[in-house]
Amino acid sequence: MELTDNYQNLSSIYQELSIKKGQLAKIDKKELEKSTFEKTDTVVLGAEKYDENDYQRVLNKFKNKDSEIRTHEQTHASSAATTSAINYNYQIGPDGKLYAMGGSVRFDTSIPNDPQSAKIKLEQLKDASSSVSSMSGADSSIAQTANLNKMLLESLKQGFNYEN
Repeated sequence: MELTDNYQNLSSIYQELSIKKGQLAKIDKKELEKSTFEKTDTVVLGAEKYDENDYQRVLNKFKNKDSEIRTHEQTHASSAATTSAINYNYQIGPDGKLYAMGGSVRFDTSIPNDPQSAKIKLEQLKDASSSVSSMSGADSSIAQTANLNKMLLESLKQGFNYEN
């Protein structure tokens, strides 16, 4: 008899939880509808202050920067082994579309144990990071580090000892 009462108590608790869950789902749905409405709300600029030439000029800047960033990162990615896909930083343009305003790609910087393979890989890293027309600070740093590591490998190959 006592066991049956416990099951009835548990059953009523589960029923109340189910009702509360349904109420929360309705609230979540209303909040989602509210946020969707706010996202599609638009601002209409005053006709006397709005210039189509300015709009087009700004839009062209966004498009050109997007193209430049994508070409830059794809050049890096095609020149050496990478450990991840290209990551882009986006900004919303005046037309409401996303445009790449920055990006990065992670090179595989692991060094093989074989000195000849290591030298080839370091040369690839140096070339990949400096293959673009306008190098960023990160590009320059990677190229310098790869070049220094390559010089270190060559000096070790020639028998220099740095343990003094």
